[in-house]
Amino acid sequence: MKKNILSILMALVGGLGFSSAYALDIKPATLTEVNVPGTTAMTAAPVDLATAGYTEREFYAEGMANRYRGAVPGALKTAEVIDNNWHYLSRVLVRAPKPEKFNGTLVVEWANVTAGQDIDFAFAESYEYLLREGYAVAVVSAQLNGVERLKSWSPARYGKLTVDANNTDPRDGSLIDVCLDKAHCASDPLSWDIMTQITKALQENTGKAQPLPGLSVKHTIALGESQSAMRLSEYYNTIQPLYHVFDGFVYLDLAEQMRTDQKVPAISVNSEVTAEMFPPTTTSEFTRVWALPGASHASIYGVKYVDDMLVRDNSFPGKTGPMSFTNIVNSQQCKLTPPFSRVDSGLVLNAALDSVNQWITTGKPAAPSQQFVRNEKGAIIRDAQGNATGGVRLAQFVAPTALFSTNSPGLICVLSGHHRDLSTSELKSRYGNHDGYVSLVRSTLRKLRESGYVLPFDEVEQVQAAEDSNVAR
Repeated sequence: MKKNILSILMALVGGLGFSSAYALDIKPATLTEVNVPGTTAMTAAPVDLATAGYTEREFYAEGMANRYRGAVPGALKTAEVIDNNWHYLSRVLVRAPKPEKFNGTLVVEWANVTAGQDIDFAFAESYEYLLREGYAVAVVSAQLNGVERLKSWSPARYGKLTVDANNTDPRDGSLIDVCLDKAHCASDPLSWDIMTQITKALQENTGKAQPLPGLSVKHTIALGESQSAMRLSEYYNTIQPLYHVFDGFVYLDLAEQMRTDQKVPAISVNSEVTAEMFPPTTTSEFTRVWALPGASHASIYGVKYVDDMLVRDNSFPGKTGPMSFTNIVNSQQCKLTPPFSRVDSGLVLNAALDSVNQWITTGKPAAPSQQFVRNEKGAIIRDAQGNATGGVRLAQFVAPTALFSTNSPGLICVLSGHHRDLSTSELKSRYGNHDGYVSLVRSTLRKLRESGYVLPFDEVEQVQAAEDSNVAR
């Protein structure tokens, strides 16, 4: 009877198509710290967390999930529960600062699984900011693709994990979630509650596990990159209005169209390489899109983090040893090498995280949307040099030491893009001398910082790097 009442309530909320005025109850996941002798956590951070005052622990997360009708791409109204009591056992990595360093905000990243395993691409771009500012960070394994790779990577550690569920609606036999492909149509109908219930367990921080020792979470931001960003925008539109677990959302390349009737801050930081793959979105009082000319799907800086992680874990075994993410891209025989842009999308992702956190804690809205300028057909308008117009124009784009270009063939090559480092003669021709280069970097970053698209710390660090460089000397 209780189940039927809950389903009716959710169906009413979903039918109305607006955020509910209160949060429906949902149980937190049960967290148990992983302790399997002789094994280690897959995809643990490949950086020195201890020096930053952090610990990293891994937990099994167990619970009973609902399945939802209407949590699909393009949906702009609240989902409704189909049924419940679907058992799952997944995992979450928790990176916790010392209590005296904690800023009160928990960032929960939905792990990206496009490469066939969990990868925290967003943390890779912004970990220095997150650790410096004292956020607690969690990375959730919400999807079947990532969980199955955990199980094959270490059966002893992860063999009992399960997030599988039936993907059809009993009402009409339709799919309730997007299939990975024809061979894997179980898909991820439990992922919404896995993300919700793990986050709630971290917020409550109770029980034997104590995942965040000595910390009291005041605010929570959801974070995701690429397919995870898309799923989180579907979450924003269809699941967030039911439970109100998150206070803000940050997406890295890129969010789908977001509802305009939610008062939940959300910023999508988008690259140039995906801009013409998807239709542009509109924004509202509480949503923003900051587009980055010259940016690839992952920057060369974020990829360094991912490379180190994949090689350490040997999660992509190659003929001659562990393959890095860069190795994987290069194996696609892209037309142009090397891949990835030197435009540091992490700088703007830092500002997006900081802006959403400020929006939540102080009420100060983020800087306005800055999207690409497009023609009537939706194509990006380019200048005489072929550069995209509009967007947040970082110093690495305005005062480049390497030129960005699109790449081909195939999706991986397109997303990775290409950079060509400028020669000494090209740099001198462009800037005249070293002082000319530094001056342009400084003025560009000052304007971006004053406008709210780059943080003061990053401005100082980037200008210092320019001054210390040999560019145009």
